Amino acid sequence: DDDDDDDESAAAVVHDRRQPVNAIQNFVLNGEHEEQCGGFIWTWKRIFTKELTRKDGIWLHSRLAIGQMGQIISLGLYVTLLSWLAHSLAEDARNARARIIADWRLPDDWESWALNIVPTPSMIYSAFIPGAVIAFISGILLISVYVPSTVSTVLKLRCGLIQTLKNDNFNSYRSSADSTFYNIGGMIYALLGSFVLMFVLFAGLIFLFVWPVTAHFMMLVLSWCLGLCITIGIKTVMLMFCRANFQSAFFRKNPRSANYSALAMECWNIGLGGGVMIGRLTQFLFASAFWIGRIDVQFLDENVSLFGYSFDYTPINYRKEILVHEAHRHPFMERLGAMYLMRLRHGRNFSCDAGACWRILFVKGLMPWLEKYREFGRSRQDENDSPTIHED
Repeated sequence: DDDDDDDESAAAVVHDRRQPVNAIQNFVLNGEHEEQCGGFIWTWKRIFTKELTRKDGIWLHSRLAIGQMGQIISLGLYVTLLSWLAHSLAEDARNARARIIADWRLPDDWESWALNIVPTPSMIYSAFIPGAVIAFISGILLISVYVPSTVSTVLKLRCGLIQTLKNDNFNSYRSSADSTFYNIGGMIYALLGSFVLMFVLFAGLIFLFVWPVTAHFMMLVLSWCLGLCITIGIKTVMLMFCRANFQSAFFRKNPRSANYSALAMECWNIGLGGGVMIGRLTQFLFASAFWIGRIDVQFLDENVSLFGYSFDYTPINYRKEILVHEAHRHPFMERLGAMYLMRLRHGRNFSCDAGACWRILFVKGLMPWLEKYREFGRSRQDENDSPTIHED
């Protein structure tokens, strides 16, 4: 029976006519239950079961479907072009090494140096193949997260987690709503930028390890990183011991020992500061390489600006697309439009004073949560509108 499913929402339990108890009792028993919604698996499962449109009332706009199809075709073209480029570079490297050996007639030392400069085809393939695979996987992930991200944004807008009229920046969404034509091209070329960056980062890093000119230096860097990681691991174990014995939340159980351990860790961390530099550099570099391919979410916060210029404007156009469709396909708008059409067709016979009174009784009797959240929203609005006292 569907009523026994754990993921049944509280509203569905209250409305279910097969329940043996009345709606008021159901609301008291299940009114505070919550259902996890949104997310990658949840969205795709909802799409395959057709509950996304039938139950949640969320429609995916056609521009998203066209952009996704363009991304899939473009990703195939990018991989094909990359395969051709790898083969061409390998052939050029093979011919260059053959010319060095046969035609140049250099001294042995110079010939060895020239051969070290020119990579072998195996070096090129060993760097290109892993880089292309990682870039391709990154592209697949980028394509597959657009729909769940769009659905998540719609749900956040509907529940108020993303503010609209009360948000100071909402006017930027309402103005120039026709700028949504940027989205299809932005989706395709953003994917290209992410694909190229991911390939350059991973293929370039692998090539530096296999190229004889830089292999020794990269091994020294790798050794330094491994030593730094081991030292950070030892520091983490010592921190866990000190926190368990000397600290309790914001308080110190043993102030003397806690002060000694804090001083020792501060001195130690001066030498480990390079780990912070490498960690932040690596995180931001790879995060930006991935998120540059997404125009559906903001990578930089709205408050990140320089002299009033915000650097991440592209996601605003994508959110405009969602808001434009929500303004037409939101379930409330559809119900309101149906009521207006019924009014135009039936005149005073529809939505008369008596019917309005019956609707009020129906809402108060069978939908008590509407009155509850209406009062809660009104009180919260009164708190926001109340004057605040600033100290001089």
